[in-house]
Formats: sequence, structure tokens, C-alpha cells
Amino acid sequence: MRAVLAWLGRPLPIVLTALLLRLAAAWLLPPPADFASRTDSGLTALNVVSGAGYTHDFYGWRPGAPLQAYMPPLHVAWLSLSLLLPDPRLALSVQQAAAGTLAVWLVYRLAAALAGPLTGALAGWAMALYPTYIITTTIPESVALLVACLAALLFLAWRLWERPGLGRAAAAGLALGLLALGRPHALLLAPALLAWLAFRRPRPSGLPRLAAVLFLAVGLVVGPWILRNSVVLKEPAFISTNGGRTSWLGNNPFTTGSGGDVYARRLAAYKGIEPDLSSPEIVEFPADYPLPHGLEAQVAVLTEQALERALYRAALDYARAEPAEWLGLEARKLLSLWWFRPNLGANPQYQGEWTAVYRVVYSGVVAVALAGLVLSLRQGGWRRWGLLYAVLAVQSVVYLGFHVLTRFRWEIEFILLILASFAVAWAYERAAMKSAEAAVGLAFHEGVQ
Repeated sequence: MRAVLAWLGRPLPIVLTALLLRLAAAWLLPPPADFASRTDSGLTALNVVSGAGYTHDFYGWRPGAPLQAYMPPLHVAWLSLSLLLPDPRLALSVQQAAAGTLAVWLVYRLAAALAGPLTGALAGWAMALYPTYIITTTIPESVALLVACLAALLFLAWRLWERPGLGRAAAAGLALGLLALGRPHALLLAPALLAWLAFRRPRPSGLPRLAAVLFLAVGLVVGPWILRNSVVLKEPAFISTNGGRTSWLGNNPFTTGSGGDVYARRLAAYKGIEPDLSSPEIVEFPADYPLPHGLEAQVAVLTEQALERALYRAALDYARAEPAEWLGLEARKLLSLWWFRPNLGANPQYQGEWTAVYRVVYSGVVAVALAGLVLSLRQGGWRRWGLLYAVLAVQSVVYLGFHVLTRFRWEIEFILLILASFAVAWAYERAAMKSAEAAVGLAFHEGVQ
């Protein structure tokens, strides 16, 4: 029995199980034929492969002057690869399964490095079997890809923390740059990573050199895309220009703060029309989602970055005009991010039965992960776990400034699985230690007799 358990703790059965489950899910629930048209990245990818360029018509508002730097490029490239292959649906399924399996292996390695082989094995199996990460193989969102990228960053950053060196700093920087091409706000993790290294004991020698190499590696990845956007837009630019709209979605008088969900009556009041009394209280992404007042007349003529700035200003103006209401909205967004959003399950991509299962499973994970979080802080453990705390904090703060979606949490939920695995491993080891002590005591007692 011990030999079987020891074998199950190795990476091969974990990774093989993860791959088979994800391939089975992809076979049973293949992506829809129109998968690319269901996301903004997919719409951009369709334009890329059709020869229309890296463009987005801004939801029909700019058919004659499409945006040219709207979406971050990582997921667009991922979907473009699928669309260029002979069977795009099969290609996407295989890509998603591969990314999901890679993430399992990386989480196994990261957890084992942080807290020992038992935590690694438990986290690996939790990741392999977790319903969320199996289901995300079957949908055309970026979750599987971004989880793998973030897990790679954390694992490579851990290797840098464990044995600082210029090569390892470069590897962590390249991983961070790749993640930023999917989630631009990931660049905020660079100073967090360096602070984590600075708190290491003993502090790494040559920390400025490590920081320089890290930033250089990040720049080598994101720099070409930023340069491309700056040339195309004819002014200094960033990785994408979709931040203004996502900020407006999460900061206006009628939003729930969760994705495109709105309070139907507040939306009617904003638009100056009579509410539909037969409508549900919360409506998911109405087709006529309004722009800020006064922007409709300018949306087709503003430059791309001027449009983004106008949307940011509108979100900020709302927060300034209604500070108490906005603070309440922020509290609801925080609850939606880490618990459950009010309209969870409304999206037809996720079946209602699956949503119900997810509520139960996630509730248990959170409870055990909180115990793991407390345990990780003990006896200076926060120095080892600090970068994982930073990821959770940065994600929370950033999405409070924009809007929240459950899939945004899925991108970092594996950290909760690692913390929960750490708590279970700690409890098991304590119980085993007490059992061993009891056995020694019994043997001693029998010897005295």
C-alpha cells in the first residue's frame, strides 16, 4: 500500500490523470463552431486570420475606424493559432488541454518547493481533479492559458528566490513578460517580486543586478508589442487599450460591478426610459449597453487612446460624484471576486448544474485555504509565501478598479488549492507525529511493565 501511495505522489500519475480528464472533457464538450466570435480576443483573431488586421470594431460603434490595439495579444495569438489549423475546434481543445496539464505540473512543482513533497502531491492532485480547471478546458476563454502562465511565473520566481542568479532572474522576467501580454496589470508583480527577494534571509547579493536583468527580460517580451502599438497609434501606447471600457463596466450608476451585469431599473433610469417591469432585477450584458453620456457622438471620431481616456474619466467621475454609492459598489465587487457574484450561472457557457457543484466545492476550498493561509504566516513563513500573497492582493486591488468576473478568480484560484493542500498536509503530519509519539509511549510503558 505504501508503494502505491508513494507512486501516486509522483508527477507522472498526476499529470497523466490531468491530461486524460481534460481530453475527455474536451471530447464530451467540444467548443462551439463559432467559438472565436464569443470573446473579444476571438473577434480580433478572426480579423487577423481573415486579413482584416489586428482590429476590433468596438462593439459596432466604429465599423469604419476599428480599434487597432484594443486587446492584449497573448490570447489573440492563441486563438489565431487554432483558427489557422485545419480543424480549429480540435486544435483549440488540444491547446486548452495541453495548457491545463502544464499548469498541473507547474502547481505540483511549486507547492512541493514551497512546503514539501506531501503538499506538492496534494496540490497536484487537487489541481488535476478540480472541476473548474477541467471545465475551463472546454470553453474558449483565456483561463487555461493564463493559469499556466501565472503558475510558470511563480515557479520560476521561486527558483530565483531559492538560488538567486542572473539566469534565473532572466527566466522569471521572460515569464512575467509573457503573462503581461495576456494580463497587462501583471507588470505590477515586478516590484512585488523584487520586494519579496529583498525580504529573503539572507538577502541576495547583487539585488540591483538581478532587478536589472529581470526588467530587461520583461522588456524584451513586451517591448516589441508596445512599440508596435505606438507606431500604429502614432503616439506612446501600452499593451492594450481596453482598460477604459472595463473600468466603465465596473464603475457606473447601473452596474453590479460583475462583468456586464446591470440593475435593469437603474439602467432604464440612466437611459431616461421607462423600466420594463417584467424584466429580472439583474440583466446580463444588455445588447444596448450604453456609453457614458455625451460620448456616443464622439466615439467614432476620437483617437483610440482618447476614447480609452474618456472612458476612464467617466468611471472616475462617477466615483467622485457618488462616493458613498461607489464604496458600496467596491465592497460588492470584492465579495463577488472572492465569493459569488449575484448573477453567477447566468452565462449560458456554464451549465446551471455545474455552477451548483462549483459553489459547494469552492466553499470547502476557501475554508481550508484560510487555515493554510494562517499556517503559512507562522514562524517567518510569510517570507517564503510572500509572492503568492502579493498575487492575491494585486489581483484584488486591480479588479476593484475595473470590474470582476468569476473567471478572473479562476486565474488565481490554484493558489487557494496550494494553501488548502498545505493545511491538509500540516494536519496529516501533526496527526502522524502524535500517532508515532503514542506508539513510542505505549512501547515504553510495555517495556516498564
